[in-house]
Amino acid sequence: MSRLRWAALSAFAPRRKVFARGLTFTLQSDNPVTYYRWRTYNVKEPETLDWIDRWVQAEDLFFDIGANIGSYSIYAALRHPRAQVIAFEPEYSNLFLLRQNLLHNALQDRVEVYSVALGNRVGLSRLHIQDWTPGAALHTESPTSLLQTAHKAAVIGREGIAVTTLDRFCHETQRLPNCLKIDVDGTEPAILEGASETLRSATLRSLILELSQPELRRRCALLLEQAGLRRVWADPTGRKSNEIWSR
Repeated sequence: MSRLRWAALSAFAPRRKVFARGLTFTLQSDNPVTYYRWRTYNVKEPETLDWIDRWVQAEDLFFDIGANIGSYSIYAALRHPRAQVIAFEPEYSNLFLLRQNLLHNALQDRVEVYSVALGNRVGLSRLHIQDWTPGAALHTESPTSLLQTAHKAAVIGREGIAVTTLDRFCHETQRLPNCLKIDVDGTEPAILEGASETLRSATLRSLILELSQPELRRRCALLLEQAGLRRVWADPTGRKSNEIWSR
């Protein structure tokens, strides 16, 4: 689609309504990436919506790690009005759209946002960018992640970010999640390494994570099994990358 047409569309309808399983909300949709996220909302990852419907419960604490523009944070907050949601998103433009989406859906007091990356250490780092378009994915702390290599995604820029571990975050905030969603495009093993105590906590009921490469699956499975979790769902056709694990 031409830039001129996108300019006209974004000026006319910068936000679009999402109708998902009886819920209605809006998402920013003013570039090809955010438009795609809006257009494919109900069909791109129905297993994630299924998981939120089934596993997140009233008064739960749900962590959305790699929240992007907030598509699933919003859905979880609306589906379970008494649940608390914490969204982690370190990339600047995605973080801005995440906050805008929360404000426009009156969820700014229900979804708490942290502009940090999670990993296996605490300190400063860089986020390696493969697409400057707001809403884009495949950004990763590692410049040579398995996922970027598989997609042949060239690093075109970098942003300075703060990194902490999930265990450190939980200690400092005195909050333990009941459910975790992890979608960080290649650094899932590092996040799990920095979450050994959190993963072993009886408070944690279930997690869903996207693992598109066999080596990522192997490394994450080992860490999750060591924490006493078991895989309860994976797509038998192999077309879907998400896996669901539970206590």
